[in-house]
Amino acid sequence: QGDFRRMNWQQLLTSPPPTSAWLLEPGQAAVVHRDSKGALHCAGEAVPDDVFEVGPVGLQSVNGESLGPVLARLKGAAEGARTAAVIVPTAWLRSFLIDTDQVPNKQSELHDVVRWRLKKLLPISPTELRLSVVRFPGAEGRRQLLCLAGVERAVAGIEASFRAVGVEPGLVTTRLFAVTPRAKAVERPILVVQHEAALFSLMLLVEGVPRLLRTKLLPLVEKDDGAGLREVRLALGFIREDLGVTGEIEVALTVDKPEAETALRRWLADQDGLVPAAERSIPPCAPSTVADRLGAARLAPAVSVVTDDIW
Repeated sequence: QGDFRRMNWQQLLTSPPPTSAWLLEPGQAAVVHRDSKGALHCAGEAVPDDVFEVGPVGLQSVNGESLGPVLARLKGAAEGARTAAVIVPTAWLRSFLIDTDQVPNKQSELHDVVRWRLKKLLPISPTELRLSVVRFPGAEGRRQLLCLAGVERAVAGIEASFRAVGVEPGLVTTRLFAVTPRAKAVERPILVVQHEAALFSLMLLVEGVPRLLRTKLLPLVEKDDGAGLREVRLALGFIREDLGVTGEIEVALTVDKPEAETALRRWLADQDGLVPAAERSIPPCAPSTVADRLGAARLAPAVSVVTDDIW
């Protein structure tokens, strides 16, 4: 049981962006491809209901026999690219920012430390998890570990399905990490707010380093568009009072539901010290019918990965 391949957003800094990014979620799959001239092309396909099984710790299993034909039909849009990024809903994996005073140098020992911590947080044996862990400097001499965890059989199922159609998944990541700014130097703290169907996520970066990561599962039928607003208010209090972050904070939104995004933007416009991030400039992705069906919130992670310049 190894790491996710270059799974964390931070590691995208060290290599050229892939030319193709695949989006997987309940009911649909899509691919965004950057051609040799830099133009973007996209394609989408419906996915049978039995392909993805999602449970209390995210994606539980993948039906490769049903997923394979979908990927095969979409492969043509990737113009034969043999490696690709795979982006999944943030709710399919579990992410944590762990404070610790001891960080082993050996990867195996580091994973043992993380598995012991996750044993108390997840209703699954830590030995059944695939992990990716990145070390960061913490406050007051402590260290922080950014951890992404997924059910091993589910991650292996995704990888096997792509390999069966001749595509190597060189990067597996979540929508949250895909849209997180990857600039090494930023002028002010950035709070990334992501709201998808089953999960609300917040990540605060200070000088490019994660300082807060919160995720909250939502009911599958979420009628309360103010849920995200409440979470942002609670997080902001913690950021100001407990983390001691002062001055302006830039807030970047990626929200599936237009109503929820409107409510958040109205609130942000009235808050002192919070500065809405500039609207993402997403390059056109042809055909427009596919891009319109996916929507900006779903396209942004894929475009960010294949262009590496959305921020």
